[in-house]
Amino acid sequence: MAQHDQLNSFYQRILSQWAKAHGLRTICELTSRNLFLSFGVEKAQLVVAYKSRWRSLLEMRQDGIHYQFPPDEIADDNLVPFYQITKAIRQRHPTVTEFDTARRFLLPIERRSTIIGCLIFDLPKSVTNENITGNDFIALATLIASELDSSLINASIQDEHSGRRTAERELKISIDEQNSLQQQLQALHDISFKLWRAESVDDMLYTAVDEAKKSLKIDRMAIFLFNENQKMHGTYGTDIHGNTVDEHYFEAGIPDQWFSNRTLTNKEYFAVQHDTPLYHDFKQVGFGWNGYISLWDEDTPIGWIACDNLLSGMPLHNNHQQLLKQFGFIVSQHLVRRQAEEKLKQLNTDLELIVAQRTEELQQANEKLEKISRLDALTDVANRRVFDERFSEEWRRAERHQLPLSLLIIDVDNFKLYNDSYGHAAGDDCLKAVATCLASLERRAGALFARYGGEEFVLLLPGQDHHAAKYAAKRALHSIQDLQLHRTKGADSAPNIVTVSIGGCTIIPSSFRTPSQFFEQTDHALYEAKSNGRNQYFMCQHCR
Repeated sequence: MAQHDQLNSFYQRILSQWAKAHGLRTICELTSRNLFLSFGVEKAQLVVAYKSRWRSLLEMRQDGIHYQFPPDEIADDNLVPFYQITKAIRQRHPTVTEFDTARRFLLPIERRSTIIGCLIFDLPKSVTNENITGNDFIALATLIASELDSSLINASIQDEHSGRRTAERELKISIDEQNSLQQQLQALHDISFKLWRAESVDDMLYTAVDEAKKSLKIDRMAIFLFNENQKMHGTYGTDIHGNTVDEHYFEAGIPDQWFSNRTLTNKEYFAVQHDTPLYHDFKQVGFGWNGYISLWDEDTPIGWIACDNLLSGMPLHNNHQQLLKQFGFIVSQHLVRRQAEEKLKQLNTDLELIVAQRTEELQQANEKLEKISRLDALTDVANRRVFDERFSEEWRRAERHQLPLSLLIIDVDNFKLYNDSYGHAAGDDCLKAVATCLASLERRAGALFARYGGEEFVLLLPGQDHHAAKYAAKRALHSIQDLQLHRTKGADSAPNIVTVSIGGCTIIPSSFRTPSQFFEQTDHALYEAKSNGRNQYFMCQHCR
């Protein structure tokens, strides 16, 4: 009767408060608070289907209630493991998991025969909560389903409308930018085509200056080329009235000015200076911006294109800078294309041959290096580096999915005495035989056999429980015995054959243990096997 009154009171408060609530957030927060007030619930979570993914809409923890819309991705350290949530959703009815101090309720939220969410909360164990079952909260799940469905639909519609308006604005901006860019690129294309059609280098240089001023809207432009004596000479330029004129008469040394340092030393393709004096034939004729575009033949500077805004005083915009850079590339290409074409063909042929040879050599070297870095040089099985990497990976995977992880440490008995009695060469042969035998025992997916060091080997068995690990240890022990590697010296007692001792352990990883602790416990099991007389295995009984 007490539980009945408790539930009635809970539902009455919920319905009364929901009637005055505005929005899904308020409803979710009111539900969380009433679960706390009525039943002492301190941990709760509402998972919803949003944009084809399961996401967290609300979490109630000890530090408060956290609502997030759009819903957040479910984190790895979520309140409830994701596989428990999906299991409850598939079952389509409330499920309850028992803990020491609480019971975890997972309530699938269904609307129109479709699961649209799941409400999870931990109900503390108490006298008043003792007889409460999952069915007592089906009505709550139904109420939440109705509110959640309508709210998410409205939110999705608003999100879609907002996204559509944003997309329309971005589309218009994109179209305008594309139209402008298309016009600019077309202008560059037209100039490039005219340069390609030029009958000579001289005609090409005149066309470059004359067409660029008109198409790129630059007041004045001049092209200077470098000769073999590290001097620059004029070609065609612009007078103070904007006319294209012949300036082949001009010749001077490369000046040590700001633009030469930036374009030649720092290899900047375009250097500009604003609010600076402008010159013509070494005489100042005005103020404005002055830019220099460097011309290159691969890594060799071959000249400059000088430009300014003497006539109109128009400022230099960013798109102008990019256009001028591209224009410099075009002029450079046409200046060197005749001699570069044949040179480039031969260079490409030689380069392709060199690249093919180097690629093959590099591939062979990489394959060899990969093999060396991952295989033990003596036994040709995986080395400790591979084991350390896989051990960490499998530990994290097993911890995430709560799967068992088993490990065997295998040690050749009295190997030092064997080495001392028969020599290191015989000892190496012994280790090779042992490794070859053990490497072929376990073929299940994920298993890893490796040499850990010296006479010690490890067998990592992801997903295999205590019984499977024990069976693997027994097979390994018998396989080495069946090898019948004779030894009449350096053995404690009969049989006079090479034997191994094996320590094994199985664990389901958790945050309370570390891989190092697990390895140490397995190593302790190996110590127990040796202490008990060797030629046997010892499995941990309480590895949690």
